[in-house]
Amino acid sequence: MPKPNFSFSTVTILFVLTFIQIGQQEVFAASGKKIKSEAAVFHIETVAKGFEVPWSMEFLPDGSALVSDRKTGLLQRLNVDTGKLIKISGLPQILLKSKIGAGLFDVRIHPDFTDNGWVYIVYATGTAEESGLVVERMTLKDNELTQSLRLLETKPRVKGKYHFGGRLVYSNGYLFLTTGDGYFHPHLAQDLTAHQGKVLRIHDNGDIPKDNPFVDVEGELPEIWAYGIRSPQGLTVHPETKQIWANEHGPQGGDEVNIIGAGQNYGWPVITYGEEYGGGAIGEGITQKEGLEQPLYYWLPSIGPSGMEIYSGSAFPGWKNSMFTGSLALKHLNRLALDGERVLHEERLFEGKGWRFRFVKEGPDGFLYFGIDDGAIKRLVPAK
Repeated sequence: MPKPNFSFSTVTILFVLTFIQIGQQEVFAASGKKIKSEAAVFHIETVAKGFEVPWSMEFLPDGSALVSDRKTGLLQRLNVDTGKLIKISGLPQILLKSKIGAGLFDVRIHPDFTDNGWVYIVYATGTAEESGLVVERMTLKDNELTQSLRLLETKPRVKGKYHFGGRLVYSNGYLFLTTGDGYFHPHLAQDLTAHQGKVLRIHDNGDIPKDNPFVDVEGELPEIWAYGIRSPQGLTVHPETKQIWANEHGPQGGDEVNIIGAGQNYGWPVITYGEEYGGGAIGEGITQKEGLEQPLYYWLPSIGPSGMEIYSGSAFPGWKNSMFTGSLALKHLNRLALDGERVLHEERLFEGKGWRFRFVKEGPDGFLYFGIDDGAIKRLVPAK
């Protein structure tokens, strides 16, 4: 099992206005600041400001993007060229409780959006004492959402703390949704009568696929695709293999990357590479057990992974098939160079800037967009 090497060295060379810092070279030139990473040279551009927690970004066919703000519950259309924001009206009632991490989560559009206008949103519902997740399909026209159809509501509602999940992807007619264990309820991740701590799969109209792994098992929830998951913050579809990739927060250590397969059990809280906050074993203190999946990759100590993307564009050839994920805890943009399902190398970008990366999104222009918790959306643009 590959583990990252955390013994980074820092070399600072003062020569004119050039310095090298932790594997990156920043050059202050007359044309602006260039950053040379291990496999790309680029500029950072600020696209828009004024958000609280920009949680997700979804590009529309006209080149604009929908941006969800978890903390405020706002959905806005962003012009990525001008930074202009337009509020989208017609959202349902959303549970907004920042102390438990509730709010508006992911936003996705249907592949036939141009014809049907369908937008999928994920948001928290209920109260601070009993909350859950909802997947809603709505129709977007003239910056207004109408024709709401509730596709899924998680059950049971639980008293939670932060671990909602709420990432959504569309693949081949199916919607995949991540749900967290609610922090206080790790045992539910192994309970097939509860939605918590799972990856769920439904058709894009809310119907249950007949080939879901537990659809014919009496008493078990037919939406469940995979289970044994703690706090999944990233979900993406591999652009070549079409496999579902996810990351999740471990407790103190043991953040994971997994390829999500039908009926697979990813082990939480039976096995983990992490430990209790403040030290001490979780359960039996084991990292492997027969019948439980091993992570493709894990981090010790935790980086706090967030939204993730596997890059497939042409703007940065050196990043082709690299997996990018934000880091909330160690505050950097994490790049894993991949060879199929094997992690070759890890690179950490923008260490020292203090940015809590919330999502990463490849744009139709091939640029890499990301949202940070100080309320800004930025992008990486190739340097000439």
